[in-house]
Amino acid sequence: MDSLPAWQVDAGRFVFAELDGDRTLCLKAERHGKDHVNHFLVALDPLARRDAMALCYLDPEQPLFPADGFSLAFVAASGDPQVGDVLETEAGLWLKLRDAASSQRLYCFVNLADGRIKPRLDRHRHQKLEWKLQRI
Repeated sequence: MDSLPAWQVDAGRFVFAELDGDRTLCLKAERHGKDHVNHFLVALDPLARRDAMALCYLDPEQPLFPADGFSLAFVAASGDPQVGDVLETEAGLWLKLRDAASSQRLYCFVNLADGRIKPRLDRHRHQKLEWKLQRI
C-alpha cells in the first residue's frame, strides 16, 4: 500500500513508520484539543522494552504506510498495571504508556479500538491484560 500523510490515517490503525531509521509497526493515536489534533505513534514491533513504551509525537505530514493483517491477542494477568500493559474497562481496552516528553503528565492511556488518548483511567474498575502482536 502507498504511504499517506499522518493526518489522513485514522487513529487506531496499524501502520508502518520510519522510527530512528527502522521500519516499525506502530499504532496511530490522536489527542484531541479544543481546536486541534495532535498525532502520535505507539511503537509495537520491534520493541526493546514494554516498560519503556511511550507516545512518539508525529508530524501530521510524516508518511505512514497502513498495515493490514495484524491484531493484538490478550490474556488476563494479575498485579498492578504497569507501562506497556493493557487495561480492560467498561469503556474498552486501554494501553498504558509514558506520555510524550512535552507533556506535563507522566502516563496516558490509548484506546486500542479508536486510538484516542486519555490522560487517566485511575478511577475505573479494570482487569490487567497481557498482550501479544499476531499476524492474521
